[in-house]
Amino acid sequence: MTVGIIGLGIMGSAYAANLLSAGIKVVGADPATLGRERLEAAGGETRETVGAWVADCDLIIIAVASTTALAAVSWTLAEFLKPDQVVMETGTFAMADKLAAKEAVETGGAILLDTPVSGTGIQAAKADLVIMASGPETAIEHARPFMEHLCHTIMIAGEFGAGSKLKYVANHAVALHNCAAAETLHYADALELDRDVVYRLLSKGAGQSKMLDLRMPLMIAGEYTPATAHMAMFEKDLSIIGADIRAQGILTPMFDAVSAMYDKCWTTLPQNYDTAAVFEVYRDLDNKK
Repeated sequence: MTVGIIGLGIMGSAYAANLLSAGIKVVGADPATLGRERLEAAGGETRETVGAWVADCDLIIIAVASTTALAAVSWTLAEFLKPDQVVMETGTFAMADKLAAKEAVETGGAILLDTPVSGTGIQAAKADLVIMASGPETAIEHARPFMEHLCHTIMIAGEFGAGSKLKYVANHAVALHNCAAAETLHYADALELDRDVVYRLLSKGAGQSKMLDLRMPLMIAGEYTPATAHMAMFEKDLSIIGADIRAQGILTPMFDAVSAMYDKCWTTLPQNYDTAAVFEVYRDLDNKK
C-alpha cells in the first residue's frame, strides 16, 4: 500500500512518519529541501513535484498551507489522477477554496474528501489528532485504514464541506482557550502566585482545557519556538473563521475580543512564534498603563 503526501511541512511530515511506522510506503512531494530530507531519513521516497507517480498511490493526502499552493496542487493532481482515486485535503481554508479544489481534483473522476484536522504539530507527531472527514461515505471508508494511523478519532461529518465547518468551530474554541489560559496566568502573576503551582492546579481542576495543558507551559517559560502552531498559520485561520461568522450574521463578543488580542500579536510578535505568545500581549498592555 502506498500513500502520496503533497506538502512535507510540520503536518505532512508527521503524517508521513506515522504511516511509515505502520509499515505503509510513503512517497512525498515538496519543493523545499528540508521536508524531503526529513522524509528520506525516515525511510520514505520523495519527489520535488506532483507527477505521474501519484496515479500509483492508494491514497493522496494534501497538506499545504496556502490557498495558492492548494489551487496549484489541485489542478496539477487532476492531470494525473485516475477515476475514483481518493484524495484527502487536510488544511483549514475558506469554503470557496475547498470547493474550488474539489472542482479541480474531480475533473477527471477522482474524489476529494474534505478532512481537516484538529491538533498541533506536536499532536500530529504522536497521532493525537481528530480528523473531521466529510464527503462520500465510500471514499471515507477507503481512506479510513490510513487515517487511523494519523489520529485518535475520526469524526464522520457529513457531506463535503461539513468537515471544514467543524474545523471552524474547533479553532474558534482554540482561540478562546488560548486567551483564557494567557489571561488566567496574567491574573495569577498579579497575585504573585507560583506559576508552576497555578499550572498544576488548573491542569487538574475544573478550569482545565487541552489548550491550557499544551500552551501554558510555553507561556510560563516564555519560549515560543519551535511553534506547535505558529502565528502566521493562526492569522489565516482566524481570518477565515471571522469572515464565516460575519457571513452567518451572528454575535460572537468573546471571539471579537480574542481576535482583537491576536490582531496585536500579528503586529508586535514574530510570525514564527507559537500562538501561546498572546500571553506577551497581556503583559505588554499592562506595562503601557
